[in-house]
Amino acid sequence: MNSVPLFKFYEVVKVVSEQNTLREINGLTAAVLGMVQGDQGKWRYGISVFDTDEGWDVMESDLVATGSHVKREDFYDGSSIQIVVDPETGEGNIK
Repeated sequence: MNSVPLFKFYEVVKVVSEQNTLREINGLTAAVLGMVQGDQGKWRYGISVFDTDEGWDVMESDLVATGSHVKREDFYDGSSIQIVVDPETGEGNIK
C-alpha cells in the first residue's frame, strides 16, 4: 500500500492505459484536480483533460508524469456561491 500519492494537485499527467474505458483519452494530457485513496490503498485521481475540457476519474497506474505543473488559477477564478438550506424541507437554494 502506497500511502503517499504519486502525483500532486495541478500536476500535468499523460493518460497511458490499456483500459478499454479510457481509450477515448489514452495518450492525452491532463491536470490533477482531485485525489483519493481507496480502501485497498490505491490512489484514484480526478483529472481535467486539456483537449476535451472533460473531467475523468482514473487510477494512478493509468497515468505518467510529464514533469509539468499548472496553477490553481488556471481552473478556478476564486468566485463562489452560497446555498441556504430550508431546515423544514432540506431543500437548498442559491442565495
